[in-house]
Amino acid sequence: MEAIAIKIGSILLYALLFSFLALTVLGLAGNWLIALVALIIRLTGWGELTWTWFLVIVALAALGEVVESLLGLVVVAKQGGTRWGVIGSFVGGIAGVVLGAPVAPPFGSLLLGFVGAFAGAAAGEYLRTRHGGEAVRVGFWAFVGKTLAAMAKVACGVGMIAIIIARTW
Repeated sequence: MEAIAIKIGSILLYALLFSFLALTVLGLAGNWLIALVALIIRLTGWGELTWTWFLVIVALAALGEVVESLLGLVVVAKQGGTRWGVIGSFVGGIAGVVLGAPVAPPFGSLLLGFVGAFAGAAAGEYLRTRHGGEAVRVGFWAFVGKTLAAMAKVACGVGMIAIIIARTW
């Protein structure tokens, strides 16, 4: 009977972890909540989650943040955006996330983050080149970069959950 209760508890824990992953999809701090759960698991001694595995989980959460911050900018730069377009993408993305949170929680941050990256890159590029077509092209690549960055961050979250499931099942 005790083994069944432990498995039910595990399944509920995994459902919680996937709900945190959904927060990551929405652009919120879901990966860090997953890392917090991993810390609780480690401190309680549940499963075989060693300190090394816990540090791997934290490293994945940090990697997700770094990739999310930089990948969109790298894509804009690689696609021919000027420094103005890159900076515009970064500032626009952040502004969109901040302004989107109170507008339509929780989807506002996600949606306006993408729109902000596009608009910021396009505005920055237009200010530099005065060429509307080029500005829109760079804005499009900012949107693509932001999308890839969000997908990479979610992939880190999936990896974190996979480690937790493997070490606690």
